Amino acid sequence: MDWGTIILLAFAILGSRLVAGGVVAYRGSTKVGIRAFAAASIATGIMMWAIVSVDTQWSHSGGPSAPVVVVERVTG
Repeated sequence: MDWGTIILLAFAILGSRLVAGGVVAYRGSTKVGIRAFAAASIATGIMMWAIVSVDTQWSHSGGPSAPVVVVERVTG
């Protein structure tokens, strides 16, 4: 596993935690400062997920493909 994959996994985990925690903090607080920090947390988490979705390889074309399984029948 290379460092790029580790960083993407960390971004995905941290981003989801920031969004979830930001939503809970935003809905549970009436103080303006905490609500602003929670909104910033949500925005940061969404941006982390945007980076993960842009950098993740979703399809593959060309190059070696998956091995092909061939079933041979014996006649005789």
